[in-house]
Amino acid sequence: MSNLRTIALSALGLLLVSSAGVHLTAQQIPDQFTNLQTLPKNISKPDLVAAMRGYVFSLGVRCPYCHAAGSTPGSMDFASDDKAPKRTARIMIRMTEDINHNYIAGVAQPAPTVECVTCHRGSTNPRTLQAILSETIEKTGLDAAVTQYRQLRKENYGNGKYDFSETTLNLLSESLLKKSRAKEAAGIMELNSEVNNPLARWGLGVLAMSHQANQEGQKAELDFEKILELDPKDTWASGELKSIRDARQPH
Repeated sequence: MSNLRTIALSALGLLLVSSAGVHLTAQQIPDQFTNLQTLPKNISKPDLVAAMRGYVFSLGVRCPYCHAAGSTPGSMDFASDDKAPKRTARIMIRMTEDINHNYIAGVAQPAPTVECVTCHRGSTNPRTLQAILSETIEKTGLDAAVTQYRQLRKENYGNGKYDFSETTLNLLSESLLKKSRAKEAAGIMELNSEVNNPLARWGLGVLAMSHQANQEGQKAELDFEKILELDPKDTWASGELKSIRDARQPH
């Protein structure tokens, strides 16, 4: 079994090299490693290569992201600490080890394992979609955020990097309503209704509140009607619907 494991991990090493965007051969990966500060100093070549592959896929990067170029074309100086991402990686490795050894074990048994991919999910700078869109709305407005969402969804849907379910846009719109940004909240929820149709009860409620806050009574009326189709006993929706219709009646 040990021979099979070595062969398998060596094959993984070749795949890592070919995916790195540099012309390395298996012979260029050293058999002995220097300047190891977080990984075991006696780690085997197959095990180290497997660990590096884990980092590569977790962050969606390739070897040159952390490792400096070598003295000959296409080679890598694996021992060099010249690149900041490599130094940052050591800090992050120590952090995950600390979380796993000193915190997670006291939370649940069997204890889950925190890995790079737990947060990064293929991104070097892991941020929630809600945070990204919120920043864009603040800096460049609603239209830019909608365009950004569509592009991110086109490029990343299904890869796990972002949560494209209605929850993200529901939460974003709720936060916009709290800031009295009704126009933006309504725009985001209309996008949500388009890409995550049909919305669940929560989403329909946020859509209705956003339209209502944006002085779009007719749209809000339709939203509340949809909620009542799902749950005829929803007293909140029926009450809001009555208020909208009463406000239209001549006094």
